[in-house]
Amino acid sequence: MGFDSGLTGVLILGAPVGLVIFSKISGKINDGSQNKRFSLLGLIIIALSLVGLLCFNPQWPAVWLTILLFIYGVGGGYFQPANIAIIMQIGHKSDQASIGSLQRMIQNIAIASGTAIGSTIMSRFANTLDMSIKINWSIALILVTIVILLSISYHKTFTL
Repeated sequence: MGFDSGLTGVLILGAPVGLVIFSKISGKINDGSQNKRFSLLGLIIIALSLVGLLCFNPQWPAVWLTILLFIYGVGGGYFQPANIAIIMQIGHKSDQASIGSLQRMIQNIAIASGTAIGSTIMSRFANTLDMSIKINWSIALILVTIVILLSISYHKTFTL
């Protein structure tokens, strides 16, 4: 969009701000008995934000990008704490340090892999940056949709 790095940094703060605010809110609303519901709700919100990001046009005001990223962060704020709680409930209390370490390692591998795949796509389509960004959002949306469908099929009696 032609912005300098400082303004770009401010514009993309939407996701972490949404994550921080709604992690706190979802933690207060969820007493621990609704972890599956909050995880699924978070994934659905993330998917909706990804659809919006796919539709984003560089001609739109930049604040719309920040809003869509904020919505993405809201979804993460609902998903991440509930998902971590579900993972921690799987094992015994004495194994929580190992479970937490494994969860964080897998998260780091996913972040590194996603960055590598995303940057590869962006370099492959360097002449059409807009297209490469949309391809990356599409891949993320496909993966989130698969997880949502797997989650719903695993919990057939699940209701929001």
